[in-house]
Amino acid sequence: MEVITNIYMEFYEKVGGLARAIGVTTSTAKKYYLLFEEHGYNFKRNQQGQLLFSQDDINLFKELMLLKNEKGMTVLKAVKEIVKDKGITDITDITAQIADITVITKQVTTVMTELDELKQLVKNQNEIIEKQQEYFKKQFLKQEAYIKDSLEQRDKTLIATLREMQESQKEIATSLSEEKNKKKWWQRWLN
Repeated sequence: MEVITNIYMEFYEKVGGLARAIGVTTSTAKKYYLLFEEHGYNFKRNQQGQLLFSQDDINLFKELMLLKNEKGMTVLKAVKEIVKDKGITDITDITAQIADITVITKQVTTVMTELDELKQLVKNQNEIIEKQQEYFKKQFLKQEAYIKDSLEQRDKTLIATLREMQESQKEIATSLSEEKNKKKWWQRWLN
């Protein structure tokens, strides 16, 4: 008997033991396990590379034997059905998923690149806006200084003009007062 045990007391059969357990020839058992492996199911192997089948694996083959004998069912359909029921992904499905992941990865990379470009664009625009704000601030301060200087100059001119007018008015008032105080030539004799 070709029974091998591991340290956990789990029993494994080689291909010959599998063939006896499911009632087929060794070549048929090989055909069946190769179909399972083609569809993504992996069996345990020892250090020499020989296949080892656990009791769960043997039960999988017994299920195949029952399913393949149903009406309209082939060995290939039965294997696919079992693999699907066990949640094992077919290798072609894995290849398709890898292709999908590759496409998605490329799309994500493209989006990330575009996002980085957008971030750089926003950064550049913010720098331009900051420079424009600084320029406008300087222009505003210049304009404010110009207005302040203009107002101060206007005020000085206005004050100087008002003083001149006051001086002129004083001179006029003084001269009118002196004229009033001047006696006329004939009034001087009367006194």
